[in-house]
Amino acid sequence: MRAFLASARSAPFQPAFVLVSAAVLVTVSFYFGGRAFFRREFYGQYFTHPLYELFEFLYWFVATGVVYAAIPAILVTVVLRKKLRDFGWGTGDWMLGLKASAIFILVMLAVTWFISAAPAFQAGYPHCRLAARDWTTFAVFEAFFLVYFIGWEYIWRGYVLFGLEKAIGAPLAVLVQMLPFVILHNGKPAVETFSAIIAGIALGALAIRTRSFWYGVLIHWTVMLSIDLFSTLRLRTGVNGVGFDALVKMLAGF
Repeated sequence: MRAFLASARSAPFQPAFVLVSAAVLVTVSFYFGGRAFFRREFYGQYFTHPLYELFEFLYWFVATGVVYAAIPAILVTVVLRKKLRDFGWGTGDWMLGLKASAIFILVMLAVTWFISAAPAFQAGYPHCRLAARDWTTFAVFEAFFLVYFIGWEYIWRGYVLFGLEKAIGAPLAVLVQMLPFVILHNGKPAVETFSAIIAGIALGALAIRTRSFWYGVLIHWTVMLSIDLFSTLRLRTGVNGVGFDALVKMLAGF
């Protein structure tokens, strides 16, 4: 350990600090920023409230935005003394970003339309079951979900990616930020976790090319919104087909 610490003194400060602080932030989020923490600390105070389930998710979403986006932004400016724009906070190449986002979203809309017809899929989305019963609750849930995705995208496609880029090069930085992104998908359906490898690389490459993490936020949130919306509409109307006639029936029933 002494030998390691002695050699570590010659390591570039920025990538070392980014990696260690990212590990700390992930740990803080897991133990103090999740739904389990909310249940443990606030269950006795809120469990009788009819919107308790929604409160649980809102706490998780806001905590993720704070730990994964707000705190790293402070670290960038105060500790690393860098401009936030250099760590992905600007809009960057917005023309390319919007074009790439539009293509990806259109493809995923078709995919989510088909997979939302599966009963097992409808049983899992929206994660907050109250959101499927009331449109106001649905709107609040999805709006705060955006805060979650700002944090989820920034920690990997902003803070870690741009924090490592100069030290190890863009290609390796993209691969490094993909690893924790995939690991944190463990426990979800296998197809989704394997897909996270491709998605993590693609979103990292897009962030590097556009110099912004915001397009990952747009893509990720829009895809999840479509999943929740299609699942909710199917649950409320009972329409499970995938053809154009099913879409017409669903809209008519809504």
